[in-house]
Parts: sequence; C-alpha cells; structure tokens
Amino acid sequence: MQKALRPLLRPDTAGSHEKLGYLIDGAYSGPTLLIPLPRGHATKVAEAMQRIPRLGNFRGRVAIVNIGAVGADAAQDDWLRNQIGTVDETLYLTKAKIDGQNPHAVQKTIAAILGKATELGMISGRGVLPQR
Repeated sequence: MQKALRPLLRPDTAGSHEKLGYLIDGAYSGPTLLIPLPRGHATKVAEAMQRIPRLGNFRGRVAIVNIGAVGADAAQDDWLRNQIGTVDETLYLTKAKIDGQNPHAVQKTIAAILGKATELGMISGRGVLPQR
C-alpha cells in the first residue's frame, strides 16, 4: 500500500521546490482538517504520522501547513487552497504543544490531531469511542 502522506511542494521560479507542508489523503471521503505548525515541527509531526499503521484508512484529508507558508503571497495562498481544498476544521495548538524545546511536543501534537480527527469522524475502529 502506498503511503497516504505527501509533501506540498510548490515549484518556484528557480526550478526548485519549496516545501509548504504535507497532506494526508485518506482512502475515504470525509472532512478536511487543517493544522498550521512551525516549519520544523510540521516536518517532525508529518514524519511521525507516516509511521502510523493504516494511515491511509482515514476518512477525509489532514493538511499540515507551515505557518510561514500562509500569507506569504497571494499566488502561494491560492495554490495552497487549490491543493488542500475546502477546509472543514482548523486545529490551532497552544505554544506548549509545539515548543521545540519540549521533548514530548511531537507526541502531544499527534495526540491532538488524532483526537480532533476522531471528533470529526475521520477515524473509527478498535479503541475509538463511537460518535454521539
């Protein structure tokens, strides 16, 4: 099975690619969850999420976007909107969860993402409480 995680790479005029974030495309239709994170933390979280078994069984899409990539210029914002699609929910995390000095920051961020995804009905199965 191919990994569901893919980088958001926008070609620039120099012929290189700037990494703006990551998309996790689920195998089934569902909501889109957007998580803005600082660049280094976004990469660590995306890499850790890629190791989650059955990542592709999500319903919908999770977009992890570098905070600095949003609002940089209008063309880039339009490109990001086209790649991500309609956002149903945005998860803003407190500085404590994304603090690079905190050794458990990646785990706390992933727990917050999975918790929100469960609330939105993007994840179900063993160990996940049914939606009320």
